[in-house]
Amino acid sequence: MKPLTPHWADQAAARVIATCGEQDVYTVASGITPSGTVHIGNFREVITVDLVARALRSAGKKVRFIYSWDDFDTLRKVPKNLPQQEMLTENLRRPISRVPDPYGEDKSYAAHNIRVFEAEIGGVGITPEFLYQSDRYGSALYAESIKHALENKEKIKEILNAFRSEPLADDWLPSAIYCSKCQRDQMDYERYLGAYDYEYKCGLCGNEEKIDIRKTKDLKLNWRTDWPMRWAYEKVDFEPGGKDHSSDGGSFDTGKKIVKALWDRDAPQYLQYDFVSIKGGSGKMSSSSGELITLSQALEIYEPQMVRWIFANQRPNTDFAISFDSDVIKVYDEFDKAEIAALGPVPANPGKWPVLRRAYELSCIAEVPEAALFRAPFRELSGRLQIFDGDIQKTWDRWYSGNEKGPQNKAAFWSRAARAWNWISNCAPDEFRYQIYKQPVKFEISELQTAAVRALVKLLDNVDLETIEAKELNQRLFDDIIHVTGCDGKEFYQAVYQKVIGRDQGPRLPSFLKDLGSERIRRLLSDV
Repeated sequence: MKPLTPHWADQAAARVIATCGEQDVYTVASGITPSGTVHIGNFREVITVDLVARALRSAGKKVRFIYSWDDFDTLRKVPKNLPQQEMLTENLRRPISRVPDPYGEDKSYAAHNIRVFEAEIGGVGITPEFLYQSDRYGSALYAESIKHALENKEKIKEILNAFRSEPLADDWLPSAIYCSKCQRDQMDYERYLGAYDYEYKCGLCGNEEKIDIRKTKDLKLNWRTDWPMRWAYEKVDFEPGGKDHSSDGGSFDTGKKIVKALWDRDAPQYLQYDFVSIKGGSGKMSSSSGELITLSQALEIYEPQMVRWIFANQRPNTDFAISFDSDVIKVYDEFDKAEIAALGPVPANPGKWPVLRRAYELSCIAEVPEAALFRAPFRELSGRLQIFDGDIQKTWDRWYSGNEKGPQNKAAFWSRAARAWNWISNCAPDEFRYQIYKQPVKFEISELQTAAVRALVKLLDNVDLETIEAKELNQRLFDDIIHVTGCDGKEFYQAVYQKVIGRDQGPRLPSFLKDLGSERIRRLLSDV
């Protein structure tokens, strides 16, 4: 099948259809272990699957999108960013679904992380079918699959040993069990006795037990076998994986051999996705270290559609950084230009336009609009909000109310303005931040600076700041003030900035003066 567009999501969808053939439904899968706060790097997997799911639906296919929470995995390390470190340390080696929530809000540590992330991705239009592996293993749903893996442990060992420098031990099993008494997974021995019989001795509390695979809530497969088992069980047609799973001998490499050898099924179509970092951060994010940015934190700075667009606009196999510094302005500008181009006419020479258009379509949470909404330029908006100390309504009324051609435009403005203020308040470099004085402030300036500031006040009698263009005002500052008074331009600007915001530098002065307005400028310069 030919891809609908050259965009990578459509190409991946076309490969799935071509490889799997015509089916009633195509299953795409994603998942993670909620062993810590789920961060924006983890989000790359679920958005990758969501984009391919959308591409399959665009091709007229029915899609089942499943998201597996590996909440039956073991708590091996306590992330540094969590409360109740001592309590969590006491629960090491237990399944994260059975560790208390350190926040005291949910039934378990895993449940807390799950609830937060499910709400986050719902806010960007991602609504998969969630599968909770603690429930699925706990209900013995996989009992036959576990039995089959145990009966074929030698095949699994042979596949894994081909990539190991030291072979697995003779008594190795493709499974792990939690002690029914102390709930930990450190065993003196585990033995498969045949049929549904399994026994173990806990290395911590000494509990010895023989169990029935069909009745226990404590037995699971290890990751290298668990992943291919679930491909077969759920009939997965597409699932991506990170760099850590994608190397030679990595879990995808061994998984595709295991799923074929044990369940006679081909591995899903696969895409490697690379790491996401924080611009200015220390590199790869880590739930266990606590050094991360969550999707909610990203959504405080970027609108939901922009978060989707940032990922749709990047090929999965490229590393990139999410910006929270001054490059936020650049990202907003790029999105605004992309939106206008995507919703405009098809260029005579399309070039990369089909990919740009498709990335925009895939970024939309609802229907693709017919025309671009009004978007206040982010840099301009960030400055104007500071003039009103973050008051969005006053900022709208003063500069943007004329763009209200329907409720969507005002809602879009409000959404962006809230994020611009969050950026100014929490992330913007110091040079972007300022606070305008409420009353005149004494500041020692030279005679030439005094003359120049007075000339500025006089100039306000002869120009209408509402109608004059910033370029023309800039010329008047030079012609009527700097050249006439002989004050150095830099010193003149410094004097004005000090009287208005208490700094030597600030926003571009002509535009800043226009935004401040004559009345406010006069009041702040009245004591010169």
